[in-house]
Amino acid sequence: MVSRNIPHEYFLLDAAKADGPVVGHLRGKPISAVVIDRNGGCYRFVGVAARDGRGRLDVMSLKQGEWILAPDLVYAEAA
Repeated sequence: MVSRNIPHEYFLLDAAKADGPVVGHLRGKPISAVVIDRNGGCYRFVGVAARDGRGRLDVMSLKQGEWILAPDLVYAEAA
């Protein structure tokens, strides 16, 4: 379900740098196994974000500690 009350921007991981091996490609861009955010937080790739029939990001499908990194990649906080 797409939330009408929560902007998807609240779930975006911003200014992350690739770190670690490339585990695949999406729309011609590499998918890094790990990314590091501007504060040094480490996140690991866990999948591709779901979208509804209109193409909107389904932020309600994210689990706690998961964030979206463009283009539609889901990363989880590494423990």
